[in-house]
Amino acid sequence: MLQNWGFWLIVSQFSQVLCNQKGSFKERLDFTPLPKNNLLASFNFEIESDTVNWYDTSSTYSHYTVFPKSLGPILEDTKTRELHLRFSQGWWDSELWGSLPQNGSQSGGTGVEVWAVIEANNKTEAEGEWIHLVNSLSGLFCASLNFIDNVITTNPVHSLQPTSNFINKLPTEGELFLFRSALPREPICTENLTPFLDLLPSKGKNGLSSLLNGHKVYDSQWNSMSIDVETNCDDELNCHYDLKQNIHMIVNTKRVLSKLKNPLPVPTPGNELRCDRTKKHDAYYCFPLVDSTDIKIDMRDIFGNIINGENTVTTEKSKVCAHTAPEVWKVLAKVNDYESVFAYSEVQDPCYEISGTDTLNIELKTDRSDITLPLKEPPITVSRSLTGYSQDSGGLRIDFRNPSETEEVNFIYYQSTPWYMKTYLHTLKMTLTNNTSGESVVIPITDRSIVSYLPEFYYEPMVDRIRPSHLELELVLPPNFSMRLAYKFDKLMLKYAEYPPDANHGFEIEPAIVTVVDKFNKVTYEARTTPALLTLPTPDFSMPYNVIILTSTVMALAFGGIFNLIVKRVVTEEQAEYYYQQNTPKLKLRRLIARISAKFQKKKAD
Repeated sequence: MLQNWGFWLIVSQFSQVLCNQKGSFKERLDFTPLPKNNLLASFNFEIESDTVNWYDTSSTYSHYTVFPKSLGPILEDTKTRELHLRFSQGWWDSELWGSLPQNGSQSGGTGVEVWAVIEANNKTEAEGEWIHLVNSLSGLFCASLNFIDNVITTNPVHSLQPTSNFINKLPTEGELFLFRSALPREPICTENLTPFLDLLPSKGKNGLSSLLNGHKVYDSQWNSMSIDVETNCDDELNCHYDLKQNIHMIVNTKRVLSKLKNPLPVPTPGNELRCDRTKKHDAYYCFPLVDSTDIKIDMRDIFGNIINGENTVTTEKSKVCAHTAPEVWKVLAKVNDYESVFAYSEVQDPCYEISGTDTLNIELKTDRSDITLPLKEPPITVSRSLTGYSQDSGGLRIDFRNPSETEEVNFIYYQSTPWYMKTYLHTLKMTLTNNTSGESVVIPITDRSIVSYLPEFYYEPMVDRIRPSHLELELVLPPNFSMRLAYKFDKLMLKYAEYPPDANHGFEIEPAIVTVVDKFNKVTYEARTTPALLTLPTPDFSMPYNVIILTSTVMALAFGGIFNLIVKRVVTEEQAEYYYQQNTPKLKLRRLIARISAKFQKKKAD
């Protein structure tokens, strides 16, 4: 009887634990055809943890439902209240593809980028927790985040501000510190995708995550993988972690289909060439036409796989949506590889909900792939480049353009440059150009009129081998205007051991960040520049090996002659002939026989 009572007590407690859990999981996949046979695929996964209490030390027990247990202890041990991690590869072409997905809030610059909000009693303690955090993330995501230190870390003042609502609701015991760093040289590969999938409840086995294949994802034109953890609280001050994992990728469908047909590149057969008939064409001449607009693609072609049933732990049905021009695009859903049982045409943004264990494949086909939904133009475009060719100095130029003809753009420009780029801020000049008339005006930073376009800025100069340069500019760009910022810097000398591998390739300067804000100072768009490649005076690292080889050769040649002089005796020719006659093979053999005979005779005598 006591055993039955104990059993029901355990069951009731377990049921109470399950009732108190608030964790949830959602997932969604969006397809958006783009001009020139490109396709944007966006994976969105949202995980909500159970209630967390940082300051309750009465119990060390933590229960995890769908929130990854590998990430939770890292956040708790390092007192991280907000975390953002980006793995990006490629270059986003805003002129061809329009605005970034989710207005750039889930995209990063080339390489790896990380920023976090850490609670600590003072900055020294926070810096220690920051190093602990990046070292832990390095092992978790198989990335070189352990190379991050204070030398490449900044504390943003206006950009990348926290978005968690606990800051306004929950009083904290310590201060909050924002840290940010980037590794533009970091190569992105499948080793980073595997830990990303392990954070999901499905582990990539079913649901939308079963489509993610590293070889396909990283064969795209552009891809960005993001991990965002926020701490949000309700009105009763019950706080939880909100984890958002996203993957955005641009796929050139013609290129993918061509690789499926011919894995090894081969010349196009003559009968398959599409030549311009209005120009000369024969067996030797062909002016190719643009890509055919007749296309049919499905998820098996793009990802090498199809959806392996629904995810059983989702709180809402998983959705696959296609954002197409319904008059020319047809979206088909195939269940268990049978004929199309669901067809969507003439429907704006059709979506299909996944249910059951049946496999699902989505197919998009059209004969007018050149017709897509209107692109959303970004509120601002930016490009950055290095100027100068000297080995001891150079310059940096940043160009902004406001495509709007009616509205001005308020934005924040954030840039961090390494300590070996000694910036001279007093050389900063602004050039404003009217895109309609072409008239330009140059405003140096010492001119008071620059305040109309640069109302505020923050600058922290570099310190050799201690911290980087940190620059944040609040800028205003009038409608239909372009702005150019340019300044000069010196290139400092590095020690022999400070050069990275393949130093002659150059030094990558991390991308700058442009944050567009509205009149209420709310972020509306984010964009990154491409990384810059800086050349520094680089020693010839092969010289030590050349010196060693040359020295060894000279020593060997000298050693041979000296050794001969030391161990050999110089004699006349007559002495050499006499010595040779006394040491012929026959005489040597006779002397040897005589010595042996003498030994035997001595033994007999004894």
